Amino acid sequence: MAVRYRHRQWGVVAIATCLGSGAFGAVLLWNADHGSVAMLLLATELVIAVLFSSLTVEVGDGELRWFFGPGLWRYHVALDAITEIAVARNRWWHGLGVGIVSGTRFYTVSGLDAVELRIGRDDVRRLGTDDPHGLAAAIRAACISPRRVAQGV
Repeated sequence: MAVRYRHRQWGVVAIATCLGSGAFGAVLLWNADHGSVAMLLLATELVIAVLFSSLTVEVGDGELRWFFGPGLWRYHVALDAITEIAVARNRWWHGLGVGIVSGTRFYTVSGLDAVELRIGRDDVRRLGTDDPHGLAAAIRAACISPRRVAQGV
């Protein structure tokens, strides 16, 4: 797939939260003579920090792809399936990582800016990004075809 747009947003908040809470919890457990549990907690938080360290979004020929960190889990949607594209703003309580709130799927690592995608009639997804206008423009440009322009995308 030829990539027309590729952007990685670093999850500074997610990394700092994982490492900070892991270190704090590990110190408390270590001081309470639970060294093995402290190391397990720290290792778990480190793995989570790596897995959610960034969110990369790619727009290519016929497909939109995104993945967290090193790409252990990858998501994709066919550009032909996207019926609406809008720049959106998430609420702080939507959180970080992957989540579902009121039927909308959220994928984010930092900040509140996002691009909302409507796929079909009932599927809504929001991709967090620090470049919402650039991402929305790239998706719109990749979706352009005679059939899709008539639909307003």
